[in-house]
Amino acid sequence: MNIERQVFITGAGGFVGRATVKRFLTEGWRVRAAVRTVQGCGLDHGDRLSIIPAGDITAITDWVPLLSGCDAVVHVAARAHMTGEAQDASAQLFRRVNVDASVNLARGAATAGVKRFVFISSAGVMGDYSERPFTETDQPRPMSEYAKSKWQAEQAVAKIAREAGLELVILRPVLVYGPGNPGNLERLLQLIRTGLPLPLAAVGNRRSFLDVGHLAAIICSAAQLPEAAGKTVLLADGNDLSTPELVRALAEGMGVRVRLFSVPPPLLRLGARLLGRSRDAERLLGSLQVDVALKTSLFGPYPRAQTIRGLGEAGQRRTT
Repeated sequence: MNIERQVFITGAGGFVGRATVKRFLTEGWRVRAAVRTVQGCGLDHGDRLSIIPAGDITAITDWVPLLSGCDAVVHVAARAHMTGEAQDASAQLFRRVNVDASVNLARGAATAGVKRFVFISSAGVMGDYSERPFTETDQPRPMSEYAKSKWQAEQAVAKIAREAGLELVILRPVLVYGPGNPGNLERLLQLIRTGLPLPLAAVGNRRSFLDVGHLAAIICSAAQLPEAAGKTVLLADGNDLSTPELVRALAEGMGVRVRLFSVPPPLLRLGARLLGRSRDAERLLGSLQVDVALKTSLFGPYPRAQTIRGLGEAGQRRTT
């Protein structure tokens, strides 16, 4: 049992954060869960769970009192989406939350004597689309402001870790799915729910996905596995799907009859470009795969049947 080990988790009230907290508790850790506000965070205080209302993490300049006595820090909190501000202002906000706050946290962890720092980055640092599965040896080419800020944060935190002797693990997950999933997958679920015929039957792309429970288990392992120290790891289930396969799995979970018909992808791309929706269309038409050889060697495989079942459950939870 790891009863005496203690972890500090930022972003603990979010989709990934809540699953991560539960996994650490299951593994016998004591957890300090940092949330923006206690109300609505989805967590309850317990003998081994302390909930810390951290508010705006960019306003915290001294993390040491919060991190003292912790064996590991898991940094999940991040700004992931633009919220209507101008491009320049958005870039500054991404940097302030995803880079500057990460730097302050890593410095605080080093000063507090924390042994291991697990930084949750994004596979998006590799690029938006892939002609072949990305590997950890490929040069990052982030395109969005979010991905650029994550790549900057990776480099800054790695520098601190080298200088301070802090064991760093960088995890780069692909699109995470599960019950209550926000973001792009939710928009696809809404589209499926309309029951309208979808012109996606001819799409032959391949995309990687990651179950939130699998991610939480990996994060917990990354906080303690000796072989993970110093590694940067791309994360996915390893069971890549085409968009039609994804739509069918989600629809089955939702109990919705999905109707797919064929339109050549080049025509779909042309239509999207004329409507100014090229980026949205490419999420459905393009490929984004990551190689999971390193992930599998460190953290184990994930059965394809569980991916299909998990996607169905994600759709099922959204029918209510």
